Amino acid sequence: MKKLLSFMLIVFFTLNASIVSRAEGETITQDSRENSGNITVGYNAGVTYTVTIPASVTFSDTEKEVERSLQVSDVVLNSGSKLNVNLASLNDFRMMYDAGYIDYHLTVNHNELPREDNNTILTVSAGEGSGWAVLNFFTDLQKDHVLYAGSYTDTLTFTVAIE
Repeated sequence: MKKLLSFMLIVFFTLNASIVSRAEGETITQDSRENSGNITVGYNAGVTYTVTIPASVTFSDTEKEVERSLQVSDVVLNSGSKLNVNLASLNDFRMMYDAGYIDYHLTVNHNELPREDNNTILTVSAGEGSGWAVLNFFTDLQKDHVLYAGSYTDTLTFTVAIE
């Protein structure tokens, strides 16, 4: 029984060694027709990007204009693709609280942003690597629309899409 087990182990390791040597690539010997061999060297890069959006914007009685930036970095895309950053406002660019509201508007790179959903505010094409946009928030804080003491807010949603 021991001899049979030893024999089977020897056969197993011999076959395993030949499988490993074949998996390593081409073998060239003195009897080979060709005296050279080829291997492929490669790296597979996946799509990556980092989008950094402002944490918040808060107006005050004295600060009615606030500037923030949006940055896109470490962009690696498929050839011919582009990354779009879109922006939508939950309340149509109004800070709301109960029945009251305060209007504000936004410029992107000093261009007025229309009051519609899913505005494309930044595009970075494959090969560019990065991009940025200056976001300027403005309000005139019309006190006649402020009905109650409280926190008036709006939510901006930034969406990233690859085309």
